[in-house]
Amino acid sequence: MSEHAAEPIDLVPEARSPKYLRKLRVTLSVATFFNGYDGFVISLVLPLILGSLGGSESQAGVIRAVVGVGAVLGFLLAAQADRIGRRRLLLVTVIGYTAATLATAAAPSLFWLAAAQFVSQIFLAGEWAVAITIIVEEFPHHQRGRTLGAVTAMDTLGGITVGLLAFLGLQNTGLSWRAFYLVGIIPLIVIAFARRSLVETRRYEKVQHADEQKHHLDMAKLTEPWRPEYRRNLVAVGIMHFFRYAATSAAVFWFPFYAQQEVGLSLSTVGLYIGLAGIVGALGYIVGGRSMDRWGRRPTFIVYMAGAVVFGVWLFQIRDAALMLPVLCLSIFFGLGSACVTSAFSTEFFPTYVRSRAAAWCRNAFEIPGGIFGPLVVGLLGDHQTGPVGSIGDAMSLLFIATILPVAFVAIRYIGETRNLDLAAFDEATL
Repeated sequence: MSEHAAEPIDLVPEARSPKYLRKLRVTLSVATFFNGYDGFVISLVLPLILGSLGGSESQAGVIRAVVGVGAVLGFLLAAQADRIGRRRLLLVTVIGYTAATLATAAAPSLFWLAAAQFVSQIFLAGEWAVAITIIVEEFPHHQRGRTLGAVTAMDTLGGITVGLLAFLGLQNTGLSWRAFYLVGIIPLIVIAFARRSLVETRRYEKVQHADEQKHHLDMAKLTEPWRPEYRRNLVAVGIMHFFRYAATSAAVFWFPFYAQQEVGLSLSTVGLYIGLAGIVGALGYIVGGRSMDRWGRRPTFIVYMAGAVVFGVWLFQIRDAALMLPVLCLSIFFGLGSACVTSAFSTEFFPTYVRSRAAAWCRNAFEIPGGIFGPLVVGLLGDHQTGPVGSIGDAMSLLFIATILPVAFVAIRYIGETRNLDLAAFDEATL
């Protein structure tokens, strides 16, 4: 026993006021919104970028790969929230993202643009992880699910906004594609007003204070979430992240190609369908969040994944344009909406001192590689000339069926329920 054993530490933080939680939700929503916004911009304006800066399709592919590596390396930044605090890292990520986005807008060459977007993705990956961690630590357990749903929904709304700005003709201004990136200054303006009222999470402060007395928690070691007592949960949640995102990212990437090349829809029709379905997809996050609070994380996730598979397989077998829209809406509703549940699993299963690093491992070491794996496999299998399947639609349907099996097994066998989880109990067990 420690010499301080006679001085128990109260690790249950006082509740925040409803007014502060509303402000916090807005701040985190704005930051998360631009995670989705930035991810969609480069795909949309890539032809304009190549026309302005010069470059080939192969060079564009290299840029996409470089940007993806930046998202993976964001793990190193996201993990620092356990060392320097949630508030400080959130401010750093928003400022860093804004600076990198402005540098992108000023890019005189493809090399400059790739470097700026590489840095931008590092900060965005860190911002996502710390935002989810703050929600779990600051909101009471009966509000965590719905708040996770509302904030993660902003990721999809960010992508919809890019399409809306393009529809309104932002690319036709004198700044062309650069105007889309100048919009990225908005988060810095919001944070400039919110930073004075934004404070460190009380749960993190209490654990940090406890560690100062006992001096045994490692707040910096990147591999801390792999300790034996956390490893099983980390691997289980990571597997769910990997296979879920492999299917959903492949569907998002290949649907426009499938709809145009194998079904025969026009580009404008596909764009309209995606915009309408994106709105329904945002509702999927919100409904999923409320369902988590009412019925639990695990049953909500199982229902969402079942819905994603059923409507995902159906979507990529449809040849009727009228039927495709409602099925696309339901596929996105369940497929993207399931992300709010995996966000809860990647944070609620871990004590405060290691929570941000665990979330970073789940997203950057499992989810993002899944997002690379899924589209690649579908392309190899579904290639009309060399693929063994020879159809993108059939290859996507097979991927949906293949990914549900490991996800269902892990969810039923290894994932516990965290709806009413007392996070203080995790902290008390480590002190």
